[in-house]
Amino acid sequence: MQSTFFKTMVVLALAVGLAVAGPNPSRAEELSPTTLSWVAGGVGGGWYVQAGGIASLISEKEPKLTLKVVPGGGLVNPVRVSNGKDDLGWGITFVDKMAFSGMAPLFEKPNPNVRSLGGIFGTYYVHFVAAKDQGVQTVADMAAMVKGGKAIKVAMPMKGTSDLPLIENILKFYGISMDDIDRAGGKVFQANYADMVSLYKDRHVDFVCTHLALPASAVTEMLVSRSGALLALSDACIDTLAKDLGTLPTSSGKQIIPKGTYEGQTGDTATVVSTGELLIGSHVPDLVAYTITKILCQQVVDLHKINNANQTFIPEKGWVNVAVPLHPGAEKYYKEAGYKK
Repeated sequence: MQSTFFKTMVVLALAVGLAVAGPNPSRAEELSPTTLSWVAGGVGGGWYVQAGGIASLISEKEPKLTLKVVPGGGLVNPVRVSNGKDDLGWGITFVDKMAFSGMAPLFEKPNPNVRSLGGIFGTYYVHFVAAKDQGVQTVADMAAMVKGGKAIKVAMPMKGTSDLPLIENILKFYGISMDDIDRAGGKVFQANYADMVSLYKDRHVDFVCTHLALPASAVTEMLVSRSGALLALSDACIDTLAKDLGTLPTSSGKQIIPKGTYEGQTGDTATVVSTGELLIGSHVPDLVAYTITKILCQQVVDLHKINNANQTFIPEKGWVNVAVPLHPGAEKYYKEAGYKK
């Protein structure tokens, strides 16, 4: 009788304990086999290869996730991810923010369903190059020349590229535009970066505006062939662009082209810096986004070995410098890891 009573009490105690503790969180939700498409860059290009390496790492650590890399590009990636045509994609911060908001001239309407898993996956620096004989040191000096009615010759990115609106926004901060350069008697040459080198070397232009990773071979060639300098941007300009377009703020400490990067560069040069981020659609389940973020952060040593551009991804700061909202699944991981409060 006592034995039966004791057993009954034990069973009741266990039942009460389980009721208080709630369901086992490890069994609350299980990852289902999932195939995802990752829109990258051109086949065989840097973004494509970089995505392929990371996709293999993710599938190795979580076999239930299969990632297929498909061709894409900076302007189309955030749109395709937002509308669900693809699940993940590479993005450039200022392009992603313009896509999310629907900012002209690159986008006609918002793409509200694009999210981020984190950054930084590579950095890209605005370079304003000026021939030495122009006697200027900052973009403000160049703008003052235009405002003063001096004719200058400038090479800028091609119309239709994502780089051109970035340069135009910087010029706007300093109170000038391409039309102002023309009205002052100057000339704007819109060209690809290879042609910019020739234009500068052959003295058809005295100023060049580019947006490239360090060290930019085009800029190296320019400054070796003809004496020149990198023009600095003000902290106010850098932080305004960061607020408006999601580029790096001065507080990041990364808005610098380090001295010695180019011929004759004796000091650090402050500039606008955009970064790569990993995009994901809001339609992707939270657990999938959580799992991918967890793998990237916990396998960061292997991640860094895959591609040099991955080495700027620091798990503790992965959530900081993104241009579109974090996916809830990614945010959950960053908070659980103690990186984000």
